[in-house]
Amino acid sequence: MTDPRLDRLLEPAVTRLVAGMTQAIDKTATQLGMLALAANSNAERQALMNAEYDLQRRCTAVGQAFARDLGERIAKDLQRQQPEGSNAYADTDWTALRLVENAEVEETVTAARLTRLLEIDTDAALRELRGYFVTLQGVETADEVFPLRPAIVGKALLRAVTQASEDSAAQQQLARVLAVHASAALKACYDGLLADCRQQGVQQAPLLVRKPTGHTGSPGLDRESGHSSTSGAPLSSSHGELNDPDGAQDWAPPPSMKALGQLFGVALPSPQEMQAAAARSVTVGGGSSAGFSGGGSPQVHGQGPLGGARPAGNAGAQGHTVDSSMLGLMRRLQSLSSVASGWTASIPGELSHTEIPAPPNLIRAHREELLQASGGAALDQMVIDIVATLFDQVLSDPKVPPQMARQIGRLQLPVLRVALRDQTFFHSRKHPVRRLVNRMASLAVAFDRLDEGPGRECIQVVTELVREIVEGDFDRLDLYESKLGDLERFVASQTAREVEENAAVAALLSGKEADLRVQQRYMQLVRSELADLEAPGFLKEFLAQIWTQVQVMVGARHGPESDKAVRMRNAAHQLVLSVQPKGHPSLRQDFLRQLPQLMKDLNEGLDLIQWPAGAKEGFFAQLLPMHAEALKAPPPHDLTLRLLEQRLRKVEQIAIPSREDAANDPLPAPSSTTEPGPLAMAATMTPQEAQAAGWVSEASLFEDTSPGALDIDLSAGDEPDLSGVDVDLPLDTPAPPAAGPSLVNYIQPGAAYRMLLKGQWKKVRLTWMSDGRTFFMFTQGHSPSKQTISLTARTLTQMCATGRFKAFEQAQLLERATIRARRQLAALSQSRNNKVAA
Repeated sequence: MTDPRLDRLLEPAVTRLVAGMTQAIDKTATQLGMLALAANSNAERQALMNAEYDLQRRCTAVGQAFARDLGERIAKDLQRQQPEGSNAYADTDWTALRLVENAEVEETVTAARLTRLLEIDTDAALRELRGYFVTLQGVETADEVFPLRPAIVGKALLRAVTQASEDSAAQQQLARVLAVHASAALKACYDGLLADCRQQGVQQAPLLVRKPTGHTGSPGLDRESGHSSTSGAPLSSSHGELNDPDGAQDWAPPPSMKALGQLFGVALPSPQEMQAAAARSVTVGGGSSAGFSGGGSPQVHGQGPLGGARPAGNAGAQGHTVDSSMLGLMRRLQSLSSVASGWTASIPGELSHTEIPAPPNLIRAHREELLQASGGAALDQMVIDIVATLFDQVLSDPKVPPQMARQIGRLQLPVLRVALRDQTFFHSRKHPVRRLVNRMASLAVAFDRLDEGPGRECIQVVTELVREIVEGDFDRLDLYESKLGDLERFVASQTAREVEENAAVAALLSGKEADLRVQQRYMQLVRSELADLEAPGFLKEFLAQIWTQVQVMVGARHGPESDKAVRMRNAAHQLVLSVQPKGHPSLRQDFLRQLPQLMKDLNEGLDLIQWPAGAKEGFFAQLLPMHAEALKAPPPHDLTLRLLEQRLRKVEQIAIPSREDAANDPLPAPSSTTEPGPLAMAATMTPQEAQAAGWVSEASLFEDTSPGALDIDLSAGDEPDLSGVDVDLPLDTPAPPAAGPSLVNYIQPGAAYRMLLKGQWKKVRLTWMSDGRTFFMFTQGHSPSKQTISLTARTLTQMCATGRFKAFEQAQLLERATIRARRQLAALSQSRNNKVAA
């Protein structure tokens, strides 16, 4: 029996959700334009621009379409809830049968992707809400009981997207961006609904088993979303429940399986195979027990091939036995391989790269034993084969040094254990195991030598971390998080020691950054005082933005009351007076007498801060016509002139702040343009300072560099260019850029990069960046010939924009391995098809 509180709870929740989605649509409309500017290809940029244009015209219609479709789906879902024993599809006749067109299949897949994105932040709240709605709707199970589940919202959102644009590419881009904001709106709706349920005193009902009315289907499947239940006992499904009321598909694999199939381009098991595997899993105990043993991980690999909850009764005991058998086999194989190959020992320093044996692929070598221990589940077999293929590529990756490849090889069975129990490993860049393996590989390629010095120390630390994983409870995700944190702390300590070796350079650059803060603060004070001064705008901007750099530098080097500092302050005063009208002969004579000294002081100050020649020419091109015009204009009133000089003296009296006073002021954003900016002053060094710091100035970027030099690739012959590979890996977050202007925001201490200097590519390692990310210090080579390279953020951004600075790895290790595995699988499939055709 339906609880009368259902409508009182559901109506305000729907209202909140529609309002939240309206705001999400507005945010998406404003964000699409910015994303179009940062697009990686013309096709993507055009699709984003089309989506922006269509959405801005149809914002209201899209919101109304979502609200209308959501209401219809909720009403249909509530009507479908029937008392136990009735047939929910009694009114369905033979006319409901029809063929499924390709467009419907694509729409179903897109809806599943949207559903998965909406579920990222709502899983915990969704499980709790299902318990409440079992009570509210008077049903016995949590299967499909919640009418606001992400699957329904995702389909309504997709229908709304189709109202925004007729262009399929624009629809895809629009859905991708809108899903991010929609997820936040759905989470807010769920949080509010949970609070309302608690306030109304709704009690959560225990989740019970639904008795099958026909043949046994896949356990725990949500008919809308394809997700397995993760609460209570496993839920069986009748034949009718596997049929979508919309007639789209009989059976849809869960998003984890879909992502797995898309990622590696493999065919998923058929519904009949899945049902047979489910029956076998009940017979033999069903694969693996649910969830991880700690760390709050999602329970995604439980009874049956599709996952679910921990089996109940005797089947649960058998499932636990199979799970223990798999874990015991993995530990036994890990122990035997470690003893046989001596992996637990650190790599001797005297061994060369060619003498280090390649690690074996344990998963492939013991595949039959692993399949037998898994209970024969179809999905388990697929995962075992995919992880084996993945490690074929990982262990043969040419960029990973043999010493690190051996340590990564020791993680084969722990990674397989994780992949079997948590399939988000395959498609989540945030997964701790994925991050740990990628970070290990990235650190290794940053060193020129791993048999001595810091490289050997890195290998020793990684060896110990891996030993603690393989000998510990590698079922727990928090163990990998912990070891990743230990590795990052080691990197921080190692880079800190390298900074100590270059303490003088770091102190010099930190001092330059402090001077930059001082100049920024002084610039703000001067600009505020000049705001309402009667003077040309370009002149006021020059005095505030550029000349303050000269005054700060002269004050720091010679003292604020030195003769040179006084001359620079007087030059600013005279510069403003030089553009005032001078129609009287005596005023013209005074001006012509003072002009040579004024120009000398201006050029001396601008040379001091190394102002670009082009910017200097542009400034004087505006100043000289103003001087010529001033000589013709009638002189100002004496009172006006006295008031002007009084204002200028007030500006001169502004004291330059100390470093302590300016310590908390924000620094300017780095600029990749050649226009004058506040970084020019801080980047000015004496020849002695520049030599000690390995200074790379902006002016030196294009010296001795021919256009053809940009085609030189440090990894030529080592790894093919991955940027042109037409493979869109369906991962949850975008990959960090390997090149381009945005790379400067993603660089990591301890990682390797490629830098083009004087026509040659050099592999460099980031060792230090200033607190405000204004200065960066890299090292190149190894002792005793190790060199220091330092530069400003603006210079680094300019190098990224012009292709002179790139990541050493074009993609992270597991992404590279996935791409190569897909190529291998595609080649095998093509070869098989050719043989069949022949």
